[in-house]
Amino acid sequence: MPQHRRVRRLGAPGGGAETLAVIGEFARTPRFQGGGSSHVVPTRLDTALDAIRATVTDPERIRFAPGFTLDGAADPALVAEAVEAVEAVRTARHVVLFLGLPESHESEGYDRTDIDLPADQLALLDAVTAAAGAAGAEVAVVLSNGAPVRLTPWQDRVGAVLEGWLLGQAGGSALARLLFGLDNPSGRLAETIPLRLEDTPSHLHFPGADGKVHYGEGLYVGYRYYDTLELPVAHPFGHGLSYTTFGYDGLEVAPTGDNRYDVSFTVTNTGSRAGAEVAQLYVHERAPRLRRPEHELKGFAKVRLEPGESARLTIALDERAFAHWSVRDHRWRIEGGEFELRIGASSRDLRLRTVVGCPGDGHFPALTAESTLGEWLADPAGARIIGAAMQAMADSVGMPADDPLTAAMGGSLPIGRIPAFVDSVTPEDIDRLVAAHRELTSARATGARATGA
Repeated sequence: MPQHRRVRRLGAPGGGAETLAVIGEFARTPRFQGGGSSHVVPTRLDTALDAIRATVTDPERIRFAPGFTLDGAADPALVAEAVEAVEAVRTARHVVLFLGLPESHESEGYDRTDIDLPADQLALLDAVTAAAGAAGAEVAVVLSNGAPVRLTPWQDRVGAVLEGWLLGQAGGSALARLLFGLDNPSGRLAETIPLRLEDTPSHLHFPGADGKVHYGEGLYVGYRYYDTLELPVAHPFGHGLSYTTFGYDGLEVAPTGDNRYDVSFTVTNTGSRAGAEVAQLYVHERAPRLRRPEHELKGFAKVRLEPGESARLTIALDERAFAHWSVRDHRWRIEGGEFELRIGASSRDLRLRTVVGCPGDGHFPALTAESTLGEWLADPAGARIIGAAMQAMADSVGMPADDPLTAAMGGSLPIGRIPAFVDSVTPEDIDRLVAAHRELTSARATGARATGA
């Protein structure tokens, strides 16, 4: 998918007297599959160079230079040849530069130590962009890689980046159709492209030492990490450009049950080309009790539209869209509260927002003497039972019960420790509070079963 701010196709195949410069070994020797045990023998193999020549009316107007070898060895002669190819096509408006990761750079059994393109390809890119600038031509980069590469040192010097990944045996023909605008790219990034390796969530933990790897990022993997910390990125999760544009409006939310909603909105093709949009729905819990990511993708819908055409989309959210896994309770939990629904074209391009209220799942965990005062107060039954004890604790230190300092100090205190601070409260009193809560919880559960709740 194109990943840069300016997206422009090469033009009608073979139109006029335009000459096209195609640079890069991957144009004729495609990287179409992963390494190691993923190797397959293709029934056929399309190359982008052959497909481009087959697409235009006059293949002789395609000037090709390999620019680099796949072994990573620097070859100034190949770079000079590529520059000559660019300079020779003075009538060209476009240079297509094929770059990527050779198979030796990524495979099973070992890890990459950086996310940069090979040094010889970066040197080629510098030379080609300089020559193209002098010739008044625009450079489009086509990438072949199995995992993200760093774009920030150079992407602002090119007109567009077409991320091809590992496209398979017919990838060359697909790339040619996209470059000439015969098809409209409509893909979306399935991962965030970071500015640098050091920005990745596992950088401080991986690869570990002494045979141990600590997965310290926890829930904060990918966009959950970058978006929660509001880190700048090269391209966000879900991003992808095309040869048209889309607008969003008409957001409506209809409840379909407890903690269930249908989210509807309209997407309109506001450009001049037919294309497909991938509308994404993210959920943000406004005041979570537990630490949670800024938002999480909970649904998406892809729609193809003609120019000016609109479509009404509906994404259904069930209980799991609002749930989190409780390590304490060993189950999925939905805590009542407000959730913001965010709809857009990527995790950073959010066009529509609204807030819904969820009643929660009605489950409250058993409280013990080791449960904190804050946990007791968060439980409706616990709050009623513990109220008098909290007032007594506040009176003993000469502070009102609603004093912020008292709340901060007491909120994290297990109630079993209260007798150490409040003379009028004994361990036996705490046992009676726990027993009272157990009885209320049991009665509440019995009532819920009787009503079918």
